[in-house]
Amino acid sequence: MTVLPFLTAPLRMNRKPAPKFDDQSDKSSKRPRAAAAHQAGSSRIAGITAADVICGRDKLSHTHVGNKIFRKIIEMNRVSYQNATSRDEKTRITCQIVDVIRSSNGRFLKLDEKTGRWFDAGDTCAREKVSHALRYARDPNRPRIRKPRKVVEHVPSAEEDAHFDAVFEEQQRIFQELLQKGEETNE
Repeated sequence: MTVLPFLTAPLRMNRKPAPKFDDQSDKSSKRPRAAAAHQAGSSRIAGITAADVICGRDKLSHTHVGNKIFRKIIEMNRVSYQNATSRDEKTRITCQIVDVIRSSNGRFLKLDEKTGRWFDAGDTCAREKVSHALRYARDPNRPRIRKPRKVVEHVPSAEEDAHFDAVFEEQQRIFQELLQKGEETNE
């Protein structure tokens, strides 16, 4: 498993520090906050950090720093995952990637549509996201095959030609009138 060097140090953004979990039940817990957050839906998140992976298919999730790092990690492990022969081996690779994200204080976040708040999606959802990304990761060196576009040439009918000619003549008449009015005002 390859670990990106920038994941060993805490990720920082040029913004104010990320807010802490706002769930009061985590404050009394003996477990660290990050470990408590890994239970599906157990914590509400007040802010998103650069280490977080946002689950979704919108522009925010595509352009977020944590998702860009996530895609790099997927790209680095794509070949080993696709060459794995057993399901256990693929599961091990998937779990290692989830652990790399979690160990860099990253979370897999989902947005609750009803409340508008972010919550940690949990390890099950994280493993599903990672395995899906690995399954569908493309080889960047493989050329894309594009189908040629069919160009259908439109041949106007006699009626369309007549209509075009009439509209064109009307536009020419209006243009000439505007030119004459402009010359009269300049004189």
